[in-house]
Amino acid sequence: MVGKNLEQILKEKWLRLGLSTLDEKGYEYIKIADLCKQLNVTKGAFYYWFKSKQEFDSCLLEAWRSSFTQQFIAFSSSGQSSQEKLSLLVTRCIEGLEKSSRLEIEINMWAQKDQKVNQFVQQVYQQRLSYLMDLLSDIYSPVEAKRHSLMLYCLLIGCDLFFRQLTRQEAELIFRDYLLKVEQ
Repeated sequence: MVGKNLEQILKEKWLRLGLSTLDEKGYEYIKIADLCKQLNVTKGAFYYWFKSKQEFDSCLLEAWRSSFTQQFIAFSSSGQSSQEKLSLLVTRCIEGLEKSSRLEIEINMWAQKDQKVNQFVQQVYQQRLSYLMDLLSDIYSPVEAKRHSLMLYCLLIGCDLFFRQLTRQEAELIFRDYLLKVEQ
């Protein structure tokens, strides 16, 4: 069992490096030889974990979905009410904005060049939007839940594309209607 855990950790190391490269440089810079050089291993080590570059790309996309969709949803699900879950989700998104990541932008650029990636990304975005709509349907009427879901998602995307990094205070100001009010 310990071997399985170590194997999973080593595979995740490849995927973290892939996500980091994608975030910092873009998909075009994810080359097997470069990844191997950064990890100080041979190409054979890469092929031990992944049958092909295409399999690595698929695992990379799954790692992105897990880290930036499923984990966000799991984190927010710890809230008791839909309002609390929404507040936790928005707080996690604000924390993500603070990291000044280009990952979502780079994923979208990759999706524009590859139909399979585009389909995968569309499924992730639909999952995110559906989760938002489910949360908001407990707070608003169906029409308002849809409106707020679309508005929130568009706001988040807009924050990623903003010409400069927003401060935490600015992000909280933008999303304040969706954060729980803390009594002082």
